[in-house]
Amino acid sequence: MPLLTTDTLRCAASSMVPDMDALTGSVALSITAELPELVQDARTEEVFRSTVLDNVVTALRVLSTGRDDEEFEAPPVTLEFARRLAQQGVPITALLRAYRIGQAVFQQRVIARIAAQDVTAEQVAGATMALSSLVFSFIDRVSEQVVAAYVLERDTWMRHRNAMRLARVQALLDGRSCDTEELDTVIGFSSARPMVGVVVWCGRETAEPDRLGRLERHLDRLASCLGTGPRSALSVAPDDSTLWAWIPCRAVDLASVTARMDDAPGGVRATVGDPGAGLDGFRVSHRQARQAQTIALAAGPGHALPLLTSSQLGPLALVSAEVRDLRTWVGSVLGGLAADDENCARMRETVWSYLSSGSSLNTAAAELHLHKNTIQYRIRKAEETRGRPISEGRIDVEVALLACRLLGSTVLRPVPPVPPSHR
Repeated sequence: MPLLTTDTLRCAASSMVPDMDALTGSVALSITAELPELVQDARTEEVFRSTVLDNVVTALRVLSTGRDDEEFEAPPVTLEFARRLAQQGVPITALLRAYRIGQAVFQQRVIARIAAQDVTAEQVAGATMALSSLVFSFIDRVSEQVVAAYVLERDTWMRHRNAMRLARVQALLDGRSCDTEELDTVIGFSSARPMVGVVVWCGRETAEPDRLGRLERHLDRLASCLGTGPRSALSVAPDDSTLWAWIPCRAVDLASVTARMDDAPGGVRATVGDPGAGLDGFRVSHRQARQAQTIALAAGPGHALPLLTSSQLGPLALVSAEVRDLRTWVGSVLGGLAADDENCARMRETVWSYLSSGSSLNTAAAELHLHKNTIQYRIRKAEETRGRPISEGRIDVEVALLACRLLGSTVLRPVPPVPPSHR
């Protein structure tokens, strides 16, 4: 069915055909100046320029005929460009922004051409109204098709890429692969850099078709809070409402990150492990993040924190811990005191008696049949060995010492044997 058009508009559109290259170049330049991420390589730039050209040609044809028929279909190269951006991980918001920029530049050029004709003010007004109506209808229809192509390609691409990456990551986590090159080269994430394991998830009841897209945006925000740029993380999706990720990070400023993540979108939550490096750090920090998720999921609705870190758990980390997780936690709490040797064993027993007695030197001395000065000396040496006062994180210290008393070498760090020549 014909739409609103005028002779003035048709003449303006026809007169612009000989200047097609200049108009296309102007639109393309305006878009890439603001959105350089749309042309990441030579092939993508070629497809982009073909997209701009085909859209300009189609738009001028629409202005000439004013008909709501095949001219409103998105050119095939436009859909190819949308699919390519989906594969490259460029946000769809950037693609839609490109259409708004292109529309503005195109309309300005057409209005200038209308005004340059020998026509009355009434004809200029009528042509401008027709231009706005037709261009809006064209962009609206094409945008719908572009978004549909983008989302379909992104879902297909992400499922394929995620399935391959998830299988490789799972093999590394399970110990079925111990090849650092698998992480560094094949997956493309440097194991040499300190990193934190992260779990980001939302409830399946969250009514949103693109849950994973929402989680990825949340992950980018968290990465920014941790001091790295967007898309710096390695992420895989074990299901449609969860992301496992690793973010390059040397230290977590808990107060700062928590404050900046407090206003996170409702329903999205995250947990963060301790920083670590290498395959051990890759695995341990991930286990810590998942352990924190277990605790977070066990919390009641009134305690559903948007962010929970492994360092906040303290003894709660032991609730569902495996032995290797328990050993890691004991080592992080006791530091050098977690060494499996006689000297550290004496210091641990002294600290245990001292703390159990309410920090009384006399009571601990009586219990261990030692002079209180000896107790005081051992406490001081224990703090030097630990690397910080035993009063710092006292509850954690007591629980870690209890684990040592009950499990012994299972949770202690082995000490290399001393060579005979050094005895």
